[in-house]
Amino acid sequence: MASSILRSDPAAHVRVLSINRPTKRNALSQEVIDRFLEELHAASHDDSVRVIVVTGTDVLFCAGADLKEIATLNTETATQCRYLEDLCDGMANTKKPLLAAVEGIAFGGGFELALMCDLIFASTSAKFGLPEVKIGLIPGAGGTQRLTSAVGKYRAMKIILSGQPISSEEALSMGLVAELSQPGAVLDDAVKMASVLAQQSSSSLCLAKEAICRADSLGRDEEFERKLYYSAFSSRDKVEGVSAFLEKRPPRW
Repeated sequence: MASSILRSDPAAHVRVLSINRPTKRNALSQEVIDRFLEELHAASHDDSVRVIVVTGTDVLFCAGADLKEIATLNTETATQCRYLEDLCDGMANTKKPLLAAVEGIAFGGGFELALMCDLIFASTSAKFGLPEVKIGLIPGAGGTQRLTSAVGKYRAMKIILSGQPISSEEALSMGLVAELSQPGAVLDDAVKMASVLAQQSSSSLCLAKEAICRADSLGRDEEFERKLYYSAFSSRDKVEGVSAFLEKRPPRW
């Protein structure tokens, strides 16, 4: 069976980690997150790697959490899983620059994964969204916190409360995306930038990233977000919303 995370080194000092679950739209299951964190840890501790690029397959980045797993969880079991904490902590503890290369959709946890990176490169065909309200949940991997920090309260409110996606052009205008690429070229463009960064002092890259992230994180409270997220797992709306999605019908709120 093919690995859910593919690793490649397309340029000197650059490691690419690709989510490889195309039949499930690259959904983030516990197994995918575990494998991703294994590869992220390996890259973080490999002295030959200076910059890490996170991407999906040729046609999409990540559709979000695996809803078949979500459907089985309530507040208690979701809290015990700790997969959100593990993913957030693993990304936050990576001192090397992280670049996201987004082709196609980055929804829910996929968008949050991109937001955990230091720079986002996107195809002109890319779409970003946090649709959790449509299934009776809220973003739980830093989405409410990072998006608000990046685009401000009112834009974040519109994106999160409506659950509607935004285009890559809209994301660029908001400052979420660093650069747009033609469809099929975003990974190459991200690797080119990663190569530029990799020519710099490795220690300077890490120190500069740490300083910028500290300035950005003041006032952010992801633990509070997770408490609200987990509380939603025992709600009737979560059960109905996820069931409706899996059954391909409108939810009956």
